[in-house]
Amino acid sequence: MSTIFRVLTSLTLLVLAGPALAGTWNKLTPTGHGDCALLFEGPIGKGDLTSAIDDGLLDDFAPRICLNSPGGSLAEVLAFIEASDRSENGFYFGTRVRAGDECLSSCAILFMFGMSFGANSPYPSRQLDPGARLGFHSPFMRDGTAPAASDAEVFSVALQVAKLLADRSYKATSTAGPALPPELLALVLGTPSAEMRYIDTFAEARLLGIEMTENIEANTIFADTPENMDRLARQICQSSHTLTFRRSFVKEGYDFDDLIARASDPTTAAIVFPGDHQVHFRRRVPPQANQPEKFISVLTGPAYFQPHWNSAGSAMYCRVELQMTRVPGGVQIPYYSADFNFLGLIDLKRDPGQTSTVSEMTIGLLPLDTRY
Repeated sequence: MSTIFRVLTSLTLLVLAGPALAGTWNKLTPTGHGDCALLFEGPIGKGDLTSAIDDGLLDDFAPRICLNSPGGSLAEVLAFIEASDRSENGFYFGTRVRAGDECLSSCAILFMFGMSFGANSPYPSRQLDPGARLGFHSPFMRDGTAPAASDAEVFSVALQVAKLLADRSYKATSTAGPALPPELLALVLGTPSAEMRYIDTFAEARLLGIEMTENIEANTIFADTPENMDRLARQICQSSHTLTFRRSFVKEGYDFDDLIARASDPTTAAIVFPGDHQVHFRRRVPPQANQPEKFISVLTGPAYFQPHWNSAGSAMYCRVELQMTRVPGGVQIPYYSADFNFLGLIDLKRDPGQTSTVSEMTIGLLPLDTRY
C-alpha cells in the first residue's frame, strides 16, 4: 500500500458523534486593536460557521474570532474557508484561543487559517493565550447528524483536506511567506484520528507561525553572571541552529521531539566536529543614547555547521547578541539575536558583527520544551 494511499485512508476514518449540539456566534466588545469582535463556541455542525456570513457578522474589516470548540464538521470548516477566499465577497478574519478555552480537531484547522490585512498584504494572524488548548489530529470527515457518506464522498473530502493544507503551505500568499507552515501538514496527517497532538510549548507555536499573546522569554528574569550568560549563549546557538536547519535534524518528516533532542544534545547529529563549545569573545556594551545595554559573545563548537556539507569548510561560528534591562534579581532580555557564518579566516577574538549569510530563526533563550 503506497504512502499516499495510507495517508488518505487515515483521513477517511468515520467517527460516531453524540447528540447534535449547535455551535453559536456571539458579538463581543473589543477592548483594543486586534481584540476579538466575535466568539464562536460549541461543536461545529453543518451551517454553524457559514451562518455568520449570511447574518452579516463578518462584514467588518478583518474581525478577530475567538474560538472555543471541541471541533466537529470538517466539511463546514472547509465551506467557511472557501467562502472567505472567494474573489468576490471574500473576507479576512484573525483567530484567537483564550486562556481556559480549547480549540481542537477541525477547530484547530480553522484557527490556522486566521489572516489579517496590513497596508500592503495579508499576513497570518492567529493568537494563543497562555493556558489555552490547541489540538490537532487527522480530520474527521462526517457531519455529526448527517447520514454516513458514501466511500466516494468520504474520499473526495480527504483529497480536499490534503490539497488545502498542501496548497496553503506552498503558496506564498502573505508578507510572512506561505499562509500555512509546512510543518502543519505533517503534524495533522501524522496524528491518528483517535489521538490529539497539543501545541503547548512556545517553540512549537513559533514554528507554526502562532503569535503568543504573552512573551514568556522577555518576562523571565535571568541571573546576570558570566557563567549564566555563557550558558544562555550556548543554549541560543544550539536551539537556533537546530530550528534554522530543522529539515536536516528530523528522522522521518517533521517531528518536534527530534528537534528537542538535537537542541539538547547536538552531538546526536550525523556529522559533528571535534572539540567542545568554546567562547572566543565576550563584550558587554553599556547603554548609549537610545540603545539598551548589550552582551555580545562569539562561540564555536561541534554543533555549528552547514548541513550536508561534508568538509571542514562547513564549520561555522555563532554570534549572540542580548539586549538587557536591569531589574531586581537580575536582567530581562526583551530582544536577542543569533547569527551564523563560516569560520574561514575570521578573527574570533574580535566581534565579527552581524551577518546575513544565513537566514536564522533565533530562539532558545528558554529551553525549546518550555510550556506556554
